[in-house]
Amino acid sequence: MVDRKSFYEAVRLSEEFRANHGIDNLAPLNIFDVAENTPRLTVVFYPLGNNISGMCLKQGEYSVIAVNSLQSRGRQRFTLAHEFYHLHYDKTDGTIICPKDAGQRNDVEWQADTFASYLLLPYHALRNELKVRGIGTDADGVEYETLLCAIVEIEQKFRISRMALLVRLQREGVINEAEKAKLSSQVRAEVRRLGYPTALYEPTHGTDAKKAQGDYVDRIYRLFGSNLISQEKAEQLLADGFRDDIWIETIEGGEMVD
Repeated sequence: MVDRKSFYEAVRLSEEFRANHGIDNLAPLNIFDVAENTPRLTVVFYPLGNNISGMCLKQGEYSVIAVNSLQSRGRQRFTLAHEFYHLHYDKTDGTIICPKDAGQRNDVEWQADTFASYLLLPYHALRNELKVRGIGTDADGVEYETLLCAIVEIEQKFRISRMALLVRLQREGVINEAEKAKLSSQVRAEVRRLGYPTALYEPTHGTDAKKAQGDYVDRIYRLFGSNLISQEKAEQLLADGFRDDIWIETIEGGEMVD
């Protein structure tokens, strides 16, 4: 686990990151939009197996983040936020591979986890969400159904994974280990019973399970639009990036259609 000094530094950096992107500490953050608008960054969603959550490759002014699409969508958002820590604050160069198993994480990985958690759900946002639902600094005396409804509403609003939220609630003394274990079971079934969509708790399926977005696609657009590559080459590069959902129309000047 991260030491106290590193913990507070990671939290501070998450607040700084939000401020730099004009997002206050009470609002949800769309981490995919942040990635899409980050210059010279390509994000690749790909099934990376059972041992890796994500990767960050830094090479000069260009960078690539890979996210394991076998994870739930909530976990993918957490992984992307985690990789942003490596991209912006980790001094390590080259390729950083992030293990899924908590037992394999070093201090930097724990710092990146802390950063991701508080980036997606800041401290004051969590406290405010609990307060408006009548839950104080601990859940003693709160009915299980009330607590469960609050948790589902918070994770749906902030698009954060169940485990990431439970870790926060336990760390901040709201729930204990037994409550955490109970709230970790039958997640999709309970969410469905409460009438909420379950996509947040499921992996990516179909063509979205393999997809490159960001700078990779933008560079193909610029090269094709400047007549530096042919339509055939542009289509080949798009296919290599798993972007068969984009096609090219050969009108005057060229246009890529998503």
